[in-house]
Amino acid sequence: MLTAIVLIQNLKWMVPTTFMLGVAPAYFTLWSVWRFLSAPFPSWVYVMGDDFLFSTYHRQLLFYFELLSGVEVIFYGELDAIESVKGGENCIYMSNHQSTVDWVLASSLSMRRGSLGRTRYILKDGLRYLPWYGFYLGMHGSIFVKRAKKFNRDKAHSELGKSAKNKKPMWLVVFPEGTRYNPELSNIIADSRDFTKSQGLVPLDYVLFPRIRAMQASLKQLRDSVDCVYDVTLAYGKTFDFQSKQRLVAPTMQDVLLGVPKKIHIHVKRIPIGQVPHEDSKLKEWLYQRFMEKDRLLSAFYQSENEEEAKFPGPCKTQPLALKSVLPSVLFWGGSFVAIHAFKTSREFYGKLALGTMTMGLFWMTVKR
Repeated sequence: MLTAIVLIQNLKWMVPTTFMLGVAPAYFTLWSVWRFLSAPFPSWVYVMGDDFLFSTYHRQLLFYFELLSGVEVIFYGELDAIESVKGGENCIYMSNHQSTVDWVLASSLSMRRGSLGRTRYILKDGLRYLPWYGFYLGMHGSIFVKRAKKFNRDKAHSELGKSAKNKKPMWLVVFPEGTRYNPELSNIIADSRDFTKSQGLVPLDYVLFPRIRAMQASLKQLRDSVDCVYDVTLAYGKTFDFQSKQRLVAPTMQDVLLGVPKKIHIHVKRIPIGQVPHEDSKLKEWLYQRFMEKDRLLSAFYQSENEEEAKFPGPCKTQPLALKSVLPSVLFWGGSFVAIHAFKTSREFYGKLALGTMTMGLFWMTVKR
């Protein structure tokens, strides 16, 4: 009986993970075909098709991470900012960073705003070598950067400038902390607090000191083409020991697929782009103040009596995804995966295709760098 329970638990994350990763070569191939077919047409034709493909893939991710996992996603703050916008909107999305799940939650909000396909990211440089995904995300309009003093400002400005010039739809995801807040990495937290003190500022308890360079480059190039900045604060259940008052490590993707935690809390503040400072010194102060507010929100969250009562201040709303909005994508990509693996010949061909596309992507990202 115990063996059966363990097996069922493992299947809860292994099956979705197999489907999500298993269709990557097929997605890569379909994207390549579209890239070739759209080459004779204006660039907006390619971008429109690319954004549509990106949207279909991420809809299946959201099916697994929200609907299948059974997690309850609770929104706070400006609750009208999670309602759908006809035609979508362009924005810079900035959030605190604790887990790899944070990337999925950026898609969660962008889908609710009708902007899922235009989601792009500022990513740490090492992710360019992630098989299939690194190459594709670069082609989709994401930007790979090095952290802190190694940040190449000119390169970031150049790549973001191209997107602005081409009027590429943009929901740009930025994590200003530069790395995840992990209570087990006490040296990183200590360094952040020491740096904050060296700036004559009050140290932050639940977030790291925000670095300005990625936001600075994003705003300089995209200010005239985005509508707003989404200031998002994330909190996960099961990230605090309410007895010992100790912060715990945030859940992984595997944890969420297993249904741990039961709740994810998302505080949303939509800031019109005109209210974001232009000058670097004022922008730096503004960014620090925004993270001070995140720290206050998280402090209130963790000062609750227990796990069930933990929440952000103010009214909240649960808005589950409609199954009909994600099911077609799940059926298409899941059906493709099953069909490919139904026959020995197609499995063998797919294995060669996977190896070939992965090698090509890694080679291209190495050469481009």
